[in-house]
Amino acid sequence: MIFLLAIFAIFLRFYFLFKKGFDFDIDLYIKWGDAILRGGLFDLYSKPHNFVVNYPPLIPLLSSAWLALAKSIGISSGVSLKIFFKLLPTLIEAVLTIICATYIWRSQIKYKTALLSVILIQPALAFVSAAWGQTDVIFTLLILLGFMVQEKNSTFATFLLFLSLMAKPQALPAVVIYFLYLLFKKNWKNAFVQLAFFISLSWLAAELFRYFSGANLISIYINSSGYFKNISLNAFNIWWLIHGANSWNIQDNAAILLNPKNTGFILLILFEIPALIYLYHVRDDHSNVVNKKARDLPKVLLVLAYSYLIFFIFPTEIHERYLYPAVALLAIPAILDKRVFLIYIILTVTFFVNAFTVLQSVYPQFGSYIAGFGNLLIGDWTRLIALLNLIVVIYFATYFFNESAKKV
Repeated sequence: MIFLLAIFAIFLRFYFLFKKGFDFDIDLYIKWGDAILRGGLFDLYSKPHNFVVNYPPLIPLLSSAWLALAKSIGISSGVSLKIFFKLLPTLIEAVLTIICATYIWRSQIKYKTALLSVILIQPALAFVSAAWGQTDVIFTLLILLGFMVQEKNSTFATFLLFLSLMAKPQALPAVVIYFLYLLFKKNWKNAFVQLAFFISLSWLAAELFRYFSGANLISIYINSSGYFKNISLNAFNIWWLIHGANSWNIQDNAAILLNPKNTGFILLILFEIPALIYLYHVRDDHSNVVNKKARDLPKVLLVLAYSYLIFFIFPTEIHERYLYPAVALLAIPAILDKRVFLIYIILTVTFFVNAFTVLQSVYPQFGSYIAGFGNLLIGDWTRLIALLNLIVVIYFATYFFNESAKKV
């Protein structure tokens, strides 16, 4: 059964891989890689270009290495190069899948086969990585590995979290949860040592980046907030629920105190509170568990996945693919409870629908029948997906409160 599922999972990714993908994103990675190959980081970050450069250095550096590999085997342009570039996140997503599937395989849960089926096939993550060609899997994998090795090697875990932040600014919520968890464990020395190590790495990276690129690394993170002013960038979240496709035409920075941007941030903080209370009690949970440390990981990842979910739901200026880490990181916590497993399935579906709707609407590539429906984003049915995502958030907040109450 598992063997057949694995074969189908591979077939699905190959099917997605040979689709056109999201041309704008793929072309951008190729241009970044080409600029670095021609003149290093300085060429990319300090010279004028006719394309945007808004990522920290890790993904552009990986793009340059991948482009160099492509050229070394005779792939230098056209469709072949785009497919080759989509292969990188596809392979990394395969690693992510194998890690999660291995963890679940070693568990003793009764619904192991069902959970493994979802993890292996995982159409949402496969679609964004293989069909779309996006690289969110890179920082997500680094985050997952960091939390998985934290108990055995905090220093290496901190380094992995640092690397995730060098990949995308969206890694910041994971960094915050990571250090809060270290503090909640009340191992003060380790927490502050790791914080000092992280700050040192960040300072060193900023100085090296300034030296080799002539640019300010910190400004990339600062400018990532407010780069777009749209209230929602095709994310089926609370703003899409309210405004639908018109979200593209509404700016979030109105000159009032409770403008959408500030309101979203307040809601994010309020809904994070029950998860942090739950996280605080994780260290006290000795509920009939032989290996408590093994039990901590799914619970900590549950908090992390939820944090990325509410980061998707409430803030403005959110893209559809920002749900990626929430879905990816929820695979292991699904062993905790069948209810969490059900939520994992629901978010897999809503994320797939959101990503498919955007890609097909912007770059139609899935047959003439679906193309005949035109722009899928303008349909009010998309608000139902946003509503379902919001219901999941409310359920999770209640779940955290109830579980925390049992520890008091």
